[in-house]
Amino acid sequence: MSSLWSVTLRSPVRGLSLAREVELLLVRDDNSTLWLLNANGELQGSVRLAGPTAACISDDGSILIAAGESGRVWRLSLDLTIAWERVIAAAALAAATDSFGQYIAVSDKKGGLFLFANSGLLLAEFESPRPIHYLAFIPATTQLAAAADFGWCGCLELTTGQWSWTDRPVSHFGSMAVAGGGETLLLACFSDGIRRYGPDGRLGIAVVLPSACGLVTTSFAGDIGAAAGASRQVFAFDRKGTIPFSLELEQTPSALALSALGDRLACGFANGTIKMLEFKSKHPEFGMAEF
Repeated sequence: MSSLWSVTLRSPVRGLSLAREVELLLVRDDNSTLWLLNANGELQGSVRLAGPTAACISDDGSILIAAGESGRVWRLSLDLTIAWERVIAAAALAAATDSFGQYIAVSDKKGGLFLFANSGLLLAEFESPRPIHYLAFIPATTQLAAAADFGWCGCLELTTGQWSWTDRPVSHFGSMAVAGGGETLLLACFSDGIRRYGPDGRLGIAVVLPSACGLVTTSFAGDIGAAAGASRQVFAFDRKGTIPFSLELEQTPSALALSALGDRLACGFANGTIKMLEFKSKHPEFGMAEF
């Protein structure tokens, strides 16, 4: 394992969001603070908000979004100043923005789902069968992937406002990741491993891991993924569901984010440390089987 850089912040890392085109890393910590790091791990700025529960950055780095337990939704500029603030009906659970920062989606604990323009205009409201804990715009499509913390997931077609598919697996979910183009949606299902869906909701090849998994991330193409759970190991997996290698970390990760090409992996930890690891170049090529 090769560490490209390491930074230690003041509080446990709760979330990572990687702007894959411009190599910026947005970090949410346990002290209600957002930190922005560049490709070399150099701090670009920080801001403390009122109880943020979710944060993300667009792939092109044009906008940053945070949402909080009070129902506040913030759009921030790259210098981390607040461009606008809105309020939704209840405490926010998840937030997402598309690759170019044109649209923003936020869910709340009452099952509401809100779609904003980047100007702050509320475009639409939707309802989900269960409160949505994980959200992601699927690049190159007009779909929004969503999942509860237990027993429900699906994809919303934004042009019609209808769920194009849903599923109700009897599993608890720890995180979600999507590949560009919607070829793959991945759900970390703790003791059940990685559940994999195609663009039509069809189940694909599951990834069975040696230990419980609560974190999952994927490359843009979906040809390589990384998963971690309650141990210090991070497992790499490919489209065939095989595990070519694993990494032994110094401690259990609390957040993961894989680069667009899958060659670097950002890891956050409960002691406030963030590490960028070389992930692919020194290992055998990954299987390229179709979904």
